[in-house]
Amino acid sequence: MAIIPTYEEHFIQVKGTIIHYLDWGGPGEPLILIHGLGDSPYIFLDLAASLKNKYRIIAYSRRGHCKSKTTDPLFDNDALVSDLKNLLDSLHIGKTNLLGWSMGGNEITEFAIRYPERTNKLIYLEAGYDLSDQSFKDIIKAIPKSPFPDSLELKNIDSYRTWYHQFWFADVAWNPALEANLKVTTQIRTDGSIGIIPNDSITGKIMESMMKYHRDYRKIQAPALAFYTRRFFVPPVNDKKTVSAYEEMERNIIGPWRQRNMTQIRTELKNITIKELPAGSHTSLIFLSRDLIVESIISFLPKK
Repeated sequence: MAIIPTYEEHFIQVKGTIIHYLDWGGPGEPLILIHGLGDSPYIFLDLAASLKNKYRIIAYSRRGHCKSKTTDPLFDNDALVSDLKNLLDSLHIGKTNLLGWSMGGNEITEFAIRYPERTNKLIYLEAGYDLSDQSFKDIIKAIPKSPFPDSLELKNIDSYRTWYHQFWFADVAWNPALEANLKVTTQIRTDGSIGIIPNDSITGKIMESMMKYHRDYRKIQAPALAFYTRRFFVPPVNDKKTVSAYEEMERNIIGPWRQRNMTQIRTELKNITIKELPAGSHTSLIFLSRDLIVESIISFLPKK
């Protein structure tokens, strides 16, 4: 069953950059949703629908993602934060709440540091990680299965959908939000094969930049809410060897890294609330722990 759109789709243009965004409207304070690397605003369809009666929900596409385009060769955190500010300026939003998922934590951290007068509250959705930490590089090297599809998996949309589901959302039933996100993060070539949005070049630039940005939470004045899951990955296949390799990575690399990051954010951020979610991985939490996430956000953010 398709999701009936309850949002409006718009674009803003500043110099050589076009930013695409979805606006659900809503009666309360603005809450800006920032997706992770390789995703789009459509990944938030369920979450936005659950929050739009309380807040004005806006989710936008990071430059190079989905329908956002730029002639600017820069994809570092400075450029990404500038896009966020330009979006808010164009929408005449003076002060806002920000939610960043995964690498979106970099943008909300730096925005809050640079523009404390425009930042109300921050929400780190599995985003309270310093990606400049060597352990994050170790995680990338240790992943038992490549996080990038091969030529067979890119042969057509059905093979890619199967790979995408198994690798990133193996513990979640396929749903309209995932299908919508899949469609806007791919392009079907004339031979039926699949191209990924963002392309390899842009993905490489963003990954290089995001792993150089060091979080300095001590400079943040805004209160923050940080969600963490108990596991980062779900094994994409169930054979004993693969499951064992993922469990070893979680135990020896990801677990200690998560604890260090939780300690850092708890120690450095002046006003922080940490929620550990009982269900879901780094990617599937938005579906498997949706009700708890929504309840926690409503309790945390200002009332109308």
